[in-house]
Amino acid sequence: MRSEPGVRDTGAFVVAGRSLDPATGEAAFTYRLGDDEFTERLTLDPTFLNGPAPAQLDAALDLVHLVMGTSYYKLAAPGRVTVERPLTAAQLAVAQAAYTHGLGEFAAVNRLPVPHRVEFDVEVREPGPAPAGGGRGALLPVGGGKDSALALVVIPDGTALAVNPTGAQRDVARAAGVPLVEVRRRLDPLLAERTAQGGLNGHVPVTAINSSIATLVAVLGGYDPVVFANERSADEETLTVDGASVNHQYSKSYEFERLFAAAATEVGAGYFSLTRQLSELATVAAVAALPLRADILSCNRSYTQRHLGGQAEQRWCLHCDKCLFTFLCFAVFLTPAEAEGMFGGNPLADPSLADGFRKLWATEKPFDCVGERAESAAAMAHLAASRSWGDAPVVRELGAEAAAAAEVTGATVARFLPPRGGHAIPDRHLESLERVLAGARSAVS
Repeated sequence: MRSEPGVRDTGAFVVAGRSLDPATGEAAFTYRLGDDEFTERLTLDPTFLNGPAPAQLDAALDLVHLVMGTSYYKLAAPGRVTVERPLTAAQLAVAQAAYTHGLGEFAAVNRLPVPHRVEFDVEVREPGPAPAGGGRGALLPVGGGKDSALALVVIPDGTALAVNPTGAQRDVARAAGVPLVEVRRRLDPLLAERTAQGGLNGHVPVTAINSSIATLVAVLGGYDPVVFANERSADEETLTVDGASVNHQYSKSYEFERLFAAAATEVGAGYFSLTRQLSELATVAAVAALPLRADILSCNRSYTQRHLGGQAEQRWCLHCDKCLFTFLCFAVFLTPAEAEGMFGGNPLADPSLADGFRKLWATEKPFDCVGERAESAAAMAHLAASRSWGDAPVVRELGAEAAAAAEVTGATVARFLPPRGGHAIPDRHLESLERVLAGARSAVS
Protein backbone atom coordinates (compact mmCIF):
# COMPACT_ATOMS: atom_id res chain seq x y z
CA MET A 1 0.00 0.00 0.00
CA ARG A 2 1.30 3.44 -0.85
CA SER A 3 1.88 5.87 1.98
CA GLU A 4 -0.89 8.39 2.63
CA PRO A 5 -0.79 11.43 4.92
CA GLY A 6 -2.31 10.51 8.26
CA VAL A 7 -2.56 6.78 7.46
CA ARG A 8 -0.60 4.50 9.78
CA ASP A 9 0.78 1.03 9.14
CA THR A 10 -2.06 -0.83 10.83
CA GLY A 11 -1.30 -4.47 10.10
CA ALA A 12 -4.30 -6.69 9.36
CA PHE A 13 -7.89 -5.53 9.55
CA VAL A 14 -9.68 -7.76 12.08
CA VAL A 15 -13.30 -8.87 11.85
CA ALA A 16 -13.68 -9.46 15.58
CA GLY A 17 -16.63 -10.09 17.92
CA ARG A 18 -20.34 -9.57 17.47
CA SER A 19 -23.50 -9.87 19.56
CA LEU A 20 -27.28 -9.75 19.32
CA ASP A 21 -29.52 -8.66 22.20
CA PRO A 22 -32.88 -10.45 21.88
CA ALA A 23 -34.56 -7.99 24.26
CA THR A 24 -33.78 -4.85 22.26
CA GLY A 25 -33.11 -6.21 18.79
CA GLU A 26 -29.71 -4.50 18.71
CA ALA A 27 -26.87 -6.28 16.93
CA ALA A 28 -23.29 -5.06 17.42
CA PHE A 29 -20.40 -5.84 15.08
CA THR A 30 -16.83 -5.09 16.15
CA TYR A 31 -13.69 -4.54 14.05
CA ARG A 32 -10.07 -3.67 14.85
CA LEU A 33 -7.64 -1.70 12.75
CA GLY A 34 -4.30 -0.95 14.37
CA ASP A 35 -4.99 0.48 17.82
CA ASP A 36 -8.58 1.40 16.96
CA GLU A 37 -11.70 -0.61 17.70
CA PHE A 38 -14.94 0.13 15.86
CA THR A 39 -18.44 -1.14 16.63
CA GLU A 40 -21.28 -0.77 14.15
CA ARG A 41 -24.85 -1.35 15.31
CA LEU A 42 -28.07 -2.50 13.69
CA THR A 43 -31.45 -2.11 15.35
CA LEU A 44 -33.86 -4.84 14.27
CA ASP A 45 -37.46 -5.61 15.18
CA PRO A 46 -37.17 -7.60 18.45
CA THR A 47 -40.39 -9.49 17.67
CA PHE A 48 -38.41 -11.33 14.97
CA LEU A 49 -35.82 -12.76 17.31
CA ASN A 50 -37.43 -15.99 18.48
CA GLY A 51 -37.65 -17.93 15.22
CA PRO A 52 -34.39 -19.07 13.62
CA ALA A 53 -32.16 -21.89 14.79
CA PRO A 54 -28.92 -20.69 16.44
CA ALA A 55 -26.68 -22.03 13.63
CA GLN A 56 -28.85 -20.36 10.97
CA LEU A 57 -28.80 -17.05 12.83
CA ASP A 58 -25.04 -17.27 13.40
CA ALA A 59 -24.39 -17.74 9.70
CA ALA A 60 -26.62 -14.79 8.79
CA LEU A 61 -24.86 -12.59 11.34
CA ASP A 62 -21.50 -13.68 9.92
CA LEU A 63 -22.46 -12.41 6.46
CA VAL A 64 -23.43 -9.01 7.83
CA HIS A 65 -20.28 -8.82 9.94
CA LEU A 66 -18.03 -9.61 7.00
CA VAL A 67 -19.47 -7.26 4.40
CA MET A 68 -20.15 -4.26 6.63
CA GLY A 69 -16.49 -4.30 7.58
CA THR A 70 -15.55 -2.76 4.21
CA SER A 71 -16.57 0.64 5.61
CA TYR A 72 -13.80 0.42 8.23
CA TYR A 73 -11.22 -1.56 6.29
CA LYS A 74 -10.97 1.24 3.72
CA LEU A 75 -9.48 3.66 6.26
CA ALA A 76 -6.08 2.07 5.60
CA ALA A 77 -6.78 -0.77 3.12
CA PRO A 78 -3.94 -2.90 4.55
CA GLY A 79 -4.44 -5.77 2.09
CA ARG A 80 -4.94 -8.36 4.82
CA VAL A 81 -8.11 -9.32 6.72
CA THR A 82 -8.21 -11.60 9.75
CA VAL A 83 -11.59 -13.14 10.56
CA GLU A 84 -11.87 -14.51 14.08
CA ARG A 85 -14.86 -16.79 13.42
CA PRO A 86 -14.63 -19.71 10.98
CA LEU A 87 -16.41 -19.23 7.64
CA THR A 88 -17.83 -21.49 4.99
CA ALA A 89 -16.24 -21.39 1.53
CA ALA A 90 -19.33 -19.58 0.20
CA GLN A 91 -19.09 -16.89 2.89
CA LEU A 92 -15.40 -16.44 2.21
CA ALA A 93 -16.08 -16.04 -1.51
CA VAL A 94 -18.54 -13.24 -0.75
CA ALA A 95 -16.00 -11.51 1.49
CA GLN A 96 -13.22 -11.82 -1.07
CA ALA A 97 -15.43 -10.29 -3.76
CA ALA A 98 -16.63 -7.46 -1.52
CA TYR A 99 -13.13 -6.43 -0.38
CA THR A 100 -11.52 -6.69 -3.83
CA HIS A 101 -13.84 -5.94 -6.77
CA GLY A 102 -16.31 -4.28 -4.41
CA LEU A 103 -13.61 -1.78 -3.45
CA GLY A 104 -12.36 -1.34 -7.02
CA GLU A 105 -13.63 2.22 -7.36
CA PHE A 106 -12.22 3.08 -3.93
CA ALA A 107 -8.82 1.77 -5.01
CA ALA A 108 -8.87 3.64 -8.34
CA VAL A 109 -9.89 6.96 -6.76
CA ASN A 110 -7.22 6.64 -4.08
CA ARG A 111 -4.56 5.58 -6.63
CA LEU A 112 -4.04 2.19 -5.05
CA PRO A 113 -3.20 -0.82 -7.22
CA VAL A 114 -6.12 -2.05 -9.32
CA PRO A 115 -7.41 -4.67 -8.92
CA HIS A 116 -7.28 -4.28 -5.15
CA ARG A 117 -5.88 -7.49 -3.65
CA VAL A 118 -6.67 -8.77 -0.17
CA GLU A 119 -5.42 -11.85 1.68
CA PHE A 120 -7.72 -13.48 4.24
CA ASP A 121 -6.59 -15.23 7.42
CA VAL A 122 -9.55 -17.44 8.34
CA GLU A 123 -10.47 -20.99 9.22
CA VAL A 124 -12.79 -22.50 6.61
CA ARG A 125 -15.55 -24.77 7.95
CA GLU A 126 -18.10 -27.02 6.33
CA PRO A 127 -21.63 -25.58 6.10
CA GLY A 128 -24.41 -27.17 8.12
CA PRO A 129 -27.55 -28.64 6.55
CA ALA A 130 -29.39 -25.94 4.58
CA PRO A 131 -32.56 -25.01 6.51
CA ALA A 132 -35.91 -24.55 4.83
CA GLY A 133 -36.86 -21.00 3.87
CA GLY A 134 -39.45 -18.96 5.70
CA GLY A 135 -43.13 -18.90 4.86
CA ARG A 136 -43.93 -15.18 5.03
CA GLY A 137 -43.25 -14.40 1.37
CA ALA A 138 -40.66 -12.33 -0.42
CA LEU A 139 -38.59 -9.56 1.16
CA LEU A 140 -37.83 -6.71 -1.25
CA PRO A 141 -35.19 -4.13 -0.30
CA VAL A 142 -36.23 -0.74 -1.70
CA GLY A 143 -34.19 2.36 -2.46
CA GLY A 144 -37.09 4.50 -3.62
CA GLY A 145 -36.21 4.39 -7.32
CA LYS A 146 -37.68 2.88 -10.47
CA ASP A 147 -36.10 -0.57 -10.11
CA SER A 148 -37.39 -1.40 -6.65
CA ALA A 149 -40.75 0.20 -7.56
CA LEU A 150 -41.10 -2.24 -10.45
CA ALA A 151 -40.26 -5.15 -8.15
CA LEU A 152 -43.00 -4.09 -5.71
CA VAL A 153 -45.53 -4.11 -8.55
CA VAL A 154 -44.39 -7.49 -9.89
CA ILE A 155 -44.49 -9.07 -6.39
CA PRO A 156 -47.39 -7.23 -4.72
CA ASP A 157 -47.67 -9.74 -1.85
CA GLY A 158 -44.08 -9.09 -0.74
CA THR A 159 -42.74 -7.00 2.12
CA ALA A 160 -40.49 -4.00 1.52
CA LEU A 161 -37.30 -3.44 3.50
CA ALA A 162 -35.48 -0.16 4.04
CA VAL A 163 -32.19 0.38 5.86
CA ASN A 164 -32.20 3.82 7.52
CA PRO A 165 -35.47 4.61 5.70
CA THR A 166 -36.16 7.98 4.13
CA GLY A 167 -39.39 9.59 3.03
CA ALA A 168 -38.74 8.44 -0.53
CA GLN A 169 -38.56 4.78 0.50
CA ARG A 170 -41.68 5.03 2.64
CA ASP A 171 -43.52 6.82 -0.17
CA VAL A 172 -42.85 4.15 -2.78
CA ALA A 173 -43.81 1.33 -0.40
CA ARG A 174 -46.99 3.15 0.56
CA ALA A 175 -47.85 3.86 -3.09
CA ALA A 176 -47.36 0.18 -3.91
CA GLY A 177 -49.53 -0.82 -0.96
CA VAL A 178 -46.97 -3.11 0.67
CA PRO A 179 -45.79 -3.22 4.31
CA LEU A 180 -42.35 -1.85 5.12
CA VAL A 181 -39.82 -3.33 7.54
CA GLU A 182 -37.29 -0.77 8.82
CA VAL A 183 -33.75 -1.39 10.04
CA ARG A 184 -31.53 1.22 11.63
CA ARG A 185 -27.81 1.14 10.86
CA ARG A 186 -25.39 3.24 12.93
CA LEU A 187 -21.77 3.60 11.88
CA ASP A 188 -19.20 3.97 14.65
CA PRO A 189 -18.56 7.73 15.09
CA LEU A 190 -14.82 6.99 15.22
CA LEU A 191 -14.96 6.20 11.49
CA ALA A 192 -15.76 9.81 10.60
CA GLU A 193 -13.12 11.05 13.04
CA ARG A 194 -10.37 8.87 11.56
CA THR A 195 -11.42 9.80 8.02
CA ALA A 196 -11.15 13.50 8.90
CA GLN A 197 -7.66 12.83 10.26
CA GLY A 198 -6.44 11.48 6.92
CA GLY A 199 -7.88 8.00 6.63
CA LEU A 200 -8.71 6.81 3.14
CA ASN A 201 -12.26 7.26 1.95
CA GLY A 202 -14.34 6.17 -1.00
CA HIS A 203 -17.12 4.00 -2.35
CA VAL A 204 -17.98 0.73 -0.57
CA PRO A 205 -20.19 -2.08 -1.96
CA VAL A 206 -23.47 -0.78 -0.57
CA THR A 207 -25.65 -3.36 -2.31
CA ALA A 208 -23.53 -6.13 -0.77
CA ILE A 209 -24.06 -4.59 2.65
CA ASN A 210 -27.80 -4.23 2.12
CA SER A 211 -27.95 -7.79 0.77
CA SER A 212 -26.41 -9.14 3.96
CA ILE A 213 -28.75 -7.08 6.15
CA ALA A 214 -31.74 -8.21 4.10
CA THR A 215 -30.68 -11.84 4.46
CA LEU A 216 -30.44 -11.42 8.23
CA VAL A 217 -33.92 -9.86 8.33
CA ALA A 218 -35.24 -12.71 6.16
CA VAL A 219 -33.83 -15.30 8.55
CA LEU A 220 -35.19 -13.49 11.60
CA GLY A 221 -38.61 -12.72 10.13
CA GLY A 222 -39.21 -15.91 8.18
CA TYR A 223 -39.14 -14.27 4.73
CA ASP A 224 -38.08 -16.06 1.57
CA PRO A 225 -36.75 -15.17 -0.97
CA VAL A 226 -34.81 -11.90 -0.81
CA VAL A 227 -35.53 -10.11 -4.09
CA PHE A 228 -33.36 -7.28 -5.40
CA ALA A 229 -33.92 -5.30 -8.59
CA ASN A 230 -30.42 -5.06 -10.09
CA GLU A 231 -30.45 -4.52 -13.83
CA ARG A 232 -28.34 -5.95 -16.66
CA SER A 233 -26.30 -2.75 -17.04
CA ALA A 234 -24.74 -3.34 -13.61
CA ASP A 235 -22.38 -5.76 -15.36
CA GLU A 236 -20.76 -3.01 -17.47
CA GLU A 237 -17.49 -1.62 -16.10
CA THR A 238 -17.29 2.06 -15.23
CA LEU A 239 -13.71 2.40 -16.46
CA THR A 240 -10.59 0.34 -17.07
CA VAL A 241 -7.34 0.89 -15.16
CA ASP A 242 -4.21 -0.78 -16.60
CA GLY A 243 -6.38 -3.37 -18.28
CA ALA A 244 -8.40 -4.12 -15.13
CA SER A 245 -12.14 -3.38 -15.00
CA VAL A 246 -13.46 -1.11 -12.27
CA ASN A 247 -17.22 -1.29 -11.74
CA HIS A 248 -19.05 1.17 -9.48
CA GLN A 249 -21.96 -1.27 -9.45
CA TYR A 250 -19.99 -4.47 -8.88
CA SER A 251 -22.12 -5.68 -5.96
CA LYS A 252 -25.16 -5.31 -8.23
CA SER A 253 -23.59 -7.50 -10.90
CA TYR A 254 -24.69 -10.99 -11.86
CA GLU A 255 -21.28 -12.32 -10.81
CA PHE A 256 -21.76 -11.05 -7.27
CA GLU A 257 -25.40 -12.14 -7.22
CA ARG A 258 -24.37 -15.75 -7.84
CA LEU A 259 -21.69 -15.64 -5.14
CA PHE A 260 -24.06 -14.15 -2.59
CA ALA A 261 -26.90 -16.51 -3.49
CA ALA A 262 -24.70 -19.48 -2.61
CA ALA A 263 -24.05 -18.05 0.86
CA ALA A 264 -27.71 -17.07 1.35
CA THR A 265 -28.82 -20.62 0.50
CA GLU A 266 -26.80 -21.88 3.47
CA VAL A 267 -29.03 -19.84 5.82
CA GLY A 268 -32.28 -20.83 4.12
CA ALA A 269 -32.89 -17.70 2.04
CA GLY A 270 -33.28 -17.53 -1.72
CA TYR A 271 -31.62 -14.51 -3.30
CA PHE A 272 -31.93 -13.16 -6.84
CA SER A 273 -32.43 -10.03 -8.91
CA LEU A 274 -35.85 -9.72 -10.52
CA THR A 275 -34.65 -7.32 -13.24
CA ARG A 276 -31.37 -9.05 -14.11
CA GLN A 277 -32.32 -9.49 -17.77
CA LEU A 278 -33.58 -5.94 -18.22
CA SER A 279 -31.84 -2.85 -19.51
CA GLU A 280 -32.53 0.43 -17.75
CA LEU A 281 -34.70 1.44 -20.71
CA ALA A 282 -36.80 -1.71 -20.40
CA THR A 283 -37.39 -1.04 -16.70
CA VAL A 284 -38.30 2.58 -17.41
CA ALA A 285 -40.71 1.51 -20.17
CA ALA A 286 -42.59 -0.59 -17.60
CA VAL A 287 -42.53 2.00 -14.80
CA ALA A 288 -43.53 4.83 -17.16
CA ALA A 289 -46.84 3.02 -17.72
CA LEU A 290 -47.58 2.86 -13.97
CA PRO A 291 -49.12 5.52 -11.69
CA LEU A 292 -46.30 4.61 -9.30
CA ARG A 293 -43.87 6.61 -11.45
CA ALA A 294 -44.99 9.75 -9.62
CA ASP A 295 -43.68 8.35 -6.33
CA ILE A 296 -40.15 7.29 -7.23
CA LEU A 297 -36.91 9.14 -6.54
CA SER A 298 -33.47 8.17 -7.91
CA CYS A 299 -31.42 11.25 -7.04
CA ASN A 300 -28.27 10.47 -5.04
CA ARG A 301 -28.00 14.07 -3.84
CA SER A 302 -31.28 13.51 -1.98
CA TYR A 303 -29.76 10.85 0.28
CA THR A 304 -27.35 12.99 2.32
CA GLN A 305 -27.26 12.97 6.11
CA ARG A 306 -29.46 16.10 6.10
CA HIS A 307 -32.09 14.28 4.05
CA LEU A 308 -31.80 11.14 6.15
CA GLY A 309 -32.29 13.22 9.27
CA GLY A 310 -35.36 14.97 7.88
CA GLN A 311 -33.75 18.43 7.73
CA ALA A 312 -34.07 18.67 3.94
CA GLU A 313 -36.78 17.73 1.46
CA GLN A 314 -36.04 14.83 -0.85
CA ARG A 315 -36.57 15.68 -4.52
CA TRP A 316 -34.89 15.39 -7.92
CA CYS A 317 -31.92 17.77 -8.13
CA LEU A 318 -31.90 17.46 -11.96
CA HIS A 319 -28.13 18.06 -12.07
CA CYS A 320 -26.43 14.89 -10.79
CA ASP A 321 -25.46 12.06 -13.12
CA LYS A 322 -28.21 9.79 -11.79
CA CYS A 323 -30.90 12.43 -12.33
CA LEU A 324 -29.74 13.20 -15.86
CA PHE A 325 -29.62 9.54 -16.84
CA THR A 326 -33.01 8.75 -15.31
CA PHE A 327 -34.65 11.77 -16.96
CA LEU A 328 -33.11 10.83 -20.32
CA CYS A 329 -34.58 7.33 -20.12
CA PHE A 330 -38.04 8.46 -19.05
CA ALA A 331 -38.09 11.13 -21.78
CA VAL A 332 -38.06 8.31 -24.34
CA PHE A 333 -41.46 7.15 -23.06
CA LEU A 334 -43.04 10.38 -21.80
CA THR A 335 -44.07 13.66 -23.39
CA PRO A 336 -42.22 16.78 -22.18
CA ALA A 337 -45.24 17.77 -20.11
CA GLU A 338 -45.43 14.32 -18.48
CA ALA A 339 -41.70 14.29 -17.76
CA GLU A 340 -41.72 17.79 -16.26
CA GLY A 341 -44.68 16.84 -14.10
CA MET A 342 -42.86 13.76 -12.82
CA PHE A 343 -39.45 15.34 -12.22
CA GLY A 344 -40.37 18.93 -11.41
CA GLY A 345 -38.26 20.34 -14.24
CA ASN A 346 -36.60 19.60 -17.57
CA PRO A 347 -32.79 19.32 -17.66
CA LEU A 348 -32.88 18.80 -21.45
CA ALA A 349 -33.96 22.43 -21.70
CA ASP A 350 -30.79 23.65 -19.93
CA PRO A 351 -27.82 23.96 -22.33
CA SER A 352 -25.39 24.15 -19.40
CA LEU A 353 -26.13 20.47 -18.69
CA ALA A 354 -25.04 19.24 -22.12
CA ASP A 355 -21.65 18.04 -20.86
CA GLY A 356 -23.36 16.17 -18.04
CA PHE A 357 -25.47 14.24 -20.53
CA ARG A 358 -22.49 13.70 -22.82
CA LYS A 359 -20.60 11.94 -20.00
CA LEU A 360 -23.22 9.19 -19.99
CA TRP A 361 -21.76 7.63 -23.14
CA ALA A 362 -18.14 8.67 -22.59
CA THR A 363 -15.30 6.15 -22.38
CA GLU A 364 -15.21 6.65 -18.61
CA LYS A 365 -18.75 6.68 -17.25
CA PRO A 366 -19.61 8.64 -14.10
CA PHE A 367 -19.08 6.80 -10.82
CA ASP A 368 -22.81 6.41 -10.33
CA CYS A 369 -25.61 3.94 -10.99
CA VAL A 370 -26.24 4.77 -14.62
CA GLY A 371 -26.90 2.48 -17.59
CA GLU A 372 -24.75 1.27 -20.43
CA ARG A 373 -22.95 3.81 -22.60
CA ALA A 374 -24.68 2.59 -25.75
CA GLU A 375 -28.03 2.75 -23.98
CA SER A 376 -27.58 6.44 -23.14
CA ALA A 377 -26.44 7.27 -26.68
CA ALA A 378 -29.39 5.39 -28.15
CA ALA A 379 -31.84 7.23 -25.89
CA MET A 380 -30.49 10.67 -26.86
CA ALA A 381 -30.45 9.74 -30.56
CA HIS A 382 -34.07 8.58 -30.24
CA LEU A 383 -35.10 11.91 -28.74
CA ALA A 384 -33.33 13.80 -31.52
CA ALA A 385 -35.50 11.99 -34.05
CA SER A 386 -38.76 12.53 -32.15
CA ARG A 387 -41.27 15.32 -32.77
CA SER A 388 -41.85 16.10 -29.11
CA TRP A 389 -38.21 16.28 -27.90
CA GLY A 390 -36.21 17.16 -31.01
CA ASP A 391 -36.22 20.90 -30.34
CA ALA A 392 -35.02 20.70 -26.72
CA PRO A 393 -31.72 22.66 -26.52
CA VAL A 394 -29.62 19.76 -25.17
CA VAL A 395 -31.12 17.33 -27.66
CA ARG A 396 -30.36 19.70 -30.55
CA GLU A 397 -26.76 20.02 -29.37
CA LEU A 398 -26.06 16.34 -28.70
CA GLY A 399 -28.40 14.47 -31.01
CA ALA A 400 -26.00 13.96 -33.92
CA GLU A 401 -23.10 13.10 -31.60
CA ALA A 402 -25.22 10.56 -29.73
CA ALA A 403 -26.45 9.02 -32.98
CA ALA A 404 -22.87 8.57 -34.16
CA ALA A 405 -21.90 6.94 -30.85
CA ALA A 406 -24.90 4.62 -30.98
CA GLU A 407 -24.21 3.67 -34.57
CA VAL A 408 -20.82 2.19 -33.63
CA THR A 409 -22.57 -0.70 -31.88
CA GLY A 410 -25.88 -0.54 -33.72
CA ALA A 411 -27.60 0.52 -30.52
CA THR A 412 -31.25 1.57 -30.70
CA VAL A 413 -33.94 1.95 -28.07
CA ALA A 414 -35.84 -0.97 -29.60
CA ARG A 415 -32.84 -3.28 -29.22
CA PHE A 416 -32.58 -2.50 -25.49
CA LEU A 417 -36.18 -3.41 -24.67
CA PRO A 418 -36.24 -7.25 -24.96
CA PRO A 419 -34.96 -9.20 -21.93
CA ARG A 420 -31.70 -11.08 -22.48
CA GLY A 421 -28.86 -12.71 -20.61
CA GLY A 422 -28.54 -15.07 -17.67
CA HIS A 423 -30.74 -14.86 -14.60
CA ALA A 424 -31.84 -16.84 -11.55
CA ILE A 425 -35.50 -15.74 -11.45
CA PRO A 426 -37.93 -18.51 -10.41
CA ASP A 427 -40.59 -19.28 -13.01
CA ARG A 428 -43.54 -17.88 -11.07
CA HIS A 429 -41.83 -14.52 -10.57
CA LEU A 430 -40.63 -14.48 -14.16
CA GLU A 431 -44.19 -14.98 -15.39
CA SER A 432 -45.41 -12.12 -13.20
CA LEU A 433 -42.63 -9.87 -14.50
CA GLU A 434 -43.52 -10.71 -18.10
CA ARG A 435 -47.15 -9.73 -17.49
CA VAL A 436 -46.10 -6.31 -16.19
CA LEU A 437 -43.63 -5.81 -19.02
CA ALA A 438 -46.40 -6.56 -21.52
CA GLY A 439 -48.07 -3.32 -20.41
CA ALA A 440 -44.91 -1.21 -20.94
CA ARG A 441 -45.11 2.01 -22.89
CA SER A 442 -43.99 2.10 -26.48
CA ALA A 443 -41.18 4.51 -27.36
CA VAL A 444 -43.45 6.92 -29.18
CA SER A 445 -42.96 10.29 -27.50
